[in-house]
Amino acid sequence: MVVVRVWAWGGAAFCGAALSCVMTWAILSETLPSPLHEPPSTPVLETVAPSQLAAMGVRLEATLQPLELPDSVMSAGVRLPTTVLLRKDAESVVRQSSGGVQGVVESSLTYATASNVGPSARGTTMVHRLVWAVVGTRTGISTTSGLLQMLWLVDARSQRVLLELVVPAAVPSGGAAASG
Repeated sequence: MVVVRVWAWGGAAFCGAALSCVMTWAILSETLPSPLHEPPSTPVLETVAPSQLAAMGVRLEATLQPLELPDSVMSAGVRLPTTVLLRKDAESVVRQSSGGVQGVVESSLTYATASNVGPSARGTTMVHRLVWAVVGTRTGISTTSGLLQMLWLVDARSQRVLLELVVPAAVPSGGAAASG
C-alpha cells in the first residue's frame, strides 16, 4: 500500500512538471518573436546606400541579427549566452574608441569585405569577416553642419574597431537632363 502511494505521488509530480513545461512553451512561443531562418533580402544599412559603400571599397552581406532581450530583462542581469557582441556593446566600443562621436544612427551585424579603402585605414584588406556595421555622426570639418557621417566596422568577437571611414556624399541616381 505504501509503495502505491509513492508511485502515485511520483506520477502526480511528473505529470505536473510535464504540464508546466508544456504551458511555459506555449506562452513563450506566443509572446517571443519567432527567429528568422534566412537573412533579409533588403539592403544591410538603411542610411548608407550601396553606391556609397562601393565608393569606400566596402561590401556588406546580410546575416541574421542576434536576439536581444528587452531592457527590463537585461537590467535584472539576464544575458543570453553568445560568442558575438551585442548591439549595445558594439555601439559602446565605437563611443569609447573614437573621439567626438555625436550619435549612433544605425547598427547591423553583417559580413564585411573591404579592399582598397585608402592609406589612412588600419588593415586595408578584410575578407568576409563578421562585424557590426555602425553608422553615426562625428564632429569634424563638413561643409554643411560640422558633422561627418561615419561608418565603423567593429569586430563582432574581439571588441575592436577594424575600420573607421567617412561616408561620402550620396550621388543622385538620375542624371540631369541636358537642356538645349
